[in-house]
Amino acid sequence: MYHFIVNIHGASGKAFLKWKKVAAVLEEKGVEYRKHVPQGPGNAAQIAGKILSEPGEKRIVILGGDGTVNEVLNGISEEDFGRVSLGLIPTGSGNDFARGLGIPRHDGRKALEVILNAGDGKKIDLGVVESDDEGALFRRRVFAISSGFGLDAIVGTSINTSKIKKALNWIHMGKLSYAILTVKTLFSMTTQKVRIVYDGESEQVVEKLIFLAAMNFPAEGGGVPMTPDAHGDDGALSSCLVGGVPKILSFFMFPFLCVGRHSKFKSFTLKDFTTLEFESDSASVVHTDGELFGSVKSARYSVLKGAISVLV
Repeated sequence: MYHFIVNIHGASGKAFLKWKKVAAVLEEKGVEYRKHVPQGPGNAAQIAGKILSEPGEKRIVILGGDGTVNEVLNGISEEDFGRVSLGLIPTGSGNDFARGLGIPRHDGRKALEVILNAGDGKKIDLGVVESDDEGALFRRRVFAISSGFGLDAIVGTSINTSKIKKALNWIHMGKLSYAILTVKTLFSMTTQKVRIVYDGESEQVVEKLIFLAAMNFPAEGGGVPMTPDAHGDDGALSSCLVGGVPKILSFFMFPFLCVGRHSKFKSFTLKDFTTLEFESDSASVVHTDGELFGSVKSARYSVLKGAISVLV
């Protein structure tokens, strides 16, 4: 039995058309399944929790984007991760979870074939962010792809309401909206002085921090390779931060970031970790897989090693 959580309202209506094709294949192959359709924000998490309220192992397949993946994961208790196998038929504009796992991003039938032929699947890590700040909307949140503070978080949490994204999605260029909004935000944002502690030992103080990204997979923001050597099953997270330089210089380094050649610049720091704590002199936005976590001055990242199986 497969439980399909189908965000038919996503991808500017194109998700509905993709689901019709997927459903036709399921019927043709005689695959036993149930369809669950979220009715609004937060409902996908509730659906996942309800599925897991019944005993036994569950196969949950998401037809949606990275935001739906994040919502479903946060609807599953940590104790239940071990009895879930998670599949994905991507319909978003970023699709970085699918990209990191090698899931076909533009062909729903091929993505379904991957799921149906996956067997027991593959164990991957998940990230966790925690904060006690009053600006946090949650005390604890799981993420599959990335979480960040600063520029990438501001862009990631505002992109879904961007008119630019909606227009570009229709011509299959939604990824370009991330680049446009990033440049716009870079010159309007406020930078911070941030103290960062890796694994409880290594400390770094960064002036004029532009962003700090905690990555489980190499890319976020529709394929921007923040940490090109990251792996979702290596038992660690990877950080990418940039700071200590004027915004105009960051602008000229942006193309190198987009092609994964940014490590050559001293203003970028790439480092693997299992825990990371940061404290800033002022609050800024934090995201989890592009979803708003809150506006905080401090937070702690950690990794859940081999937390969940994915059908790949």
